[in-house]
Amino acid sequence: MTSTQAAPRRRKPWIVAVPLGLLLLFAAAWCGLWFYAAHRAEAEIEAWLKREARVGRTWGCAERSLAGFPFRFELVCRAPSLETQGGDPLKITAARAHAVAQVWAPNHIVAEFASPARVEDLASGRVYDASWSLLQMSGVGDASGRPQRMSIVIEQPKLDLILAAGAAPTPGFSASHLEVHARRTPATGTGRDGVDFAAGVRGAESTTLAAAGAPGPLDMKVQGNVSAADDMRPMPVRDRLRAWAEAGGTFRLDTFEVTTPKAALSASGTLSVDPQGRLNGAVNLGFAGVEEILKNLSRSGVIAPEIAPIVGALALAGKSGDVAGRKGSTFAITFRQGVLQLGKFPVGIVPPLF
Repeated sequence: MTSTQAAPRRRKPWIVAVPLGLLLLFAAAWCGLWFYAAHRAEAEIEAWLKREARVGRTWGCAERSLAGFPFRFELVCRAPSLETQGGDPLKITAARAHAVAQVWAPNHIVAEFASPARVEDLASGRVYDASWSLLQMSGVGDASGRPQRMSIVIEQPKLDLILAAGAAPTPGFSASHLEVHARRTPATGTGRDGVDFAAGVRGAESTTLAAAGAPGPLDMKVQGNVSAADDMRPMPVRDRLRAWAEAGGTFRLDTFEVTTPKAALSASGTLSVDPQGRLNGAVNLGFAGVEEILKNLSRSGVIAPEIAPIVGALALAGKSGDVAGRKGSTFAITFRQGVLQLGKFPVGIVPPLF
């Protein structure tokens, strides 16, 4: 009896070759795409730097490089600098900046800045030394490159005044945490875009306020909206207020709370400025324990002498209420063409803002 055995099937080489070829083709296409996108990113950076320079902000890098292949774009800038013109001119230099964007979301950029930094007020000649343990900034832009959202988070920020070259810095401001968030809000109709904002500070200390009788630590949080605020060019405050008033801008304060171990302050309301520079709107105020602090600040010259008596008078006219979780006085004030009113009674005049 003869037995037969079936011959083994021959493997088809294309079953392995086709997926491998497709993988190699995809890898080659991805490499080409990344390097093309990197080239476009360099061109966009140059175009953005030129746009910023035209509006009065000059950015610089002692050395710049782009890396991150294959899934990210990483921009490393050694000794980044920013110099503003118009308004209050400043020059800021830092040690190093490192910005990252993912290939699939190139419009979302996260950047970290290495400490320390030097801040020069070009108008007054004052020089400040800034430091932090973490400074991270993130931003999202639209297809045209306009920023839509931006956030800044700083841990252990510190700002000291340098009085003379080689001298020890004079302590100025410090905090345990600081953050700022902003988001563009589209305008209704033919108006200009606005900005939603939120900010917070924890554990802030200021030697100037402490010496004047207002010791910290101070905590603050603020949230609101500014309409017609899409013009971010550096300019003097009076010019900015005038342009904002002519555009029909409004300032809405949803939350404002400041607390220290001995005092608290809160505010909310909506304000605007008319074309003549006069203040209009209504504000709800509250304070607890600030009278003595204001007297100390007035005696030391930090604030105008007439402010403390005004607050004391307002306290008498107010009613008891909650102020940032503490028992204090609350009251409502209005501004009509620059006239300050408490209820229906005028109590003062605010000079035109421009």
